[in-house]
Amino acid sequence: MNSSAFIAFDTETTGLYPGYDQLVEIAACRFRNGEVIDSFQTLVDPQREISQEVIAIHGITQDMVRGKPTSEEAVGMFFDYIGSDPLLAHNAPFDERFVSFCCHRFNITPPKNQIYDTLQLSRRLFPEFRSHGLASLTDAFEIPHETKHRGMPDVMGARGVFMECLRRLERQGIKSWDEFREWYGEPISFCPEKYSLLVKLPIEYKDLKDTIEKGGKLEVMYEDRDARKTKRIIEPQGLFVAYGNLYLTAYCYLRGANRNFKLERIHAFRTVKDPDRS
Repeated sequence: MNSSAFIAFDTETTGLYPGYDQLVEIAACRFRNGEVIDSFQTLVDPQREISQEVIAIHGITQDMVRGKPTSEEAVGMFFDYIGSDPLLAHNAPFDERFVSFCCHRFNITPPKNQIYDTLQLSRRLFPEFRSHGLASLTDAFEIPHETKHRGMPDVMGARGVFMECLRRLERQGIKSWDEFREWYGEPISFCPEKYSLLVKLPIEYKDLKDTIEKGGKLEVMYEDRDARKTKRIIEPQGLFVAYGNLYLTAYCYLRGANRNFKLERIHAFRTVKDPDRS
């Protein structure tokens, strides 16, 4: 199985939610038998502000991304690089969602590469570890990983974790690519179709969709996790899908910050002109 070429990849973003947050970096490396063959890396202009909280995590500033490729351009470059080789990433669904959303947003047809998750692999193969975060695993395996939450260092960390997983699999008698695929199960792939929910909302959300597209404001009656209902004025910024649920990202004037609202918990809404009247 080591004779096969794999590509480890990683994305850095402005936050956690595709549809509101955007890519700021894509990195990848192609390797065989653990040895790097070539690599790809680009910063990405998210065309929106990067918060100071997020900058503190990955260190990518507004000045660094200014003039860099847009997400549409960067994803196209990334697809040109990966060809048909199998992919891997640590917590792969996170990276897949952002790339898939870009495909949905810009009508890009993605390649059909299979994507394997080193987080899932490590949880199955090293259940004795208390943490399976990438930083914890690279420490446990003594894999060089001095810069955390940057594209290429995380790519190299994921590559090292993958090689450790392959070594444990070989000790368990799984040595061929066919045996690995049978043991692993169904990998994920880029799937922009799942974001069709963004444009195929139930009819009762038509006013909400129109408001988002026009940039207006809403007064909503929102039910929180404790079943308490509060009236608040929000400024919608985008919709996204996570874990099978539809969310609205909006600036909440009640909280004075961006918030994510589960659509099924919005019991009533109407358009408003002036948030200061609330």
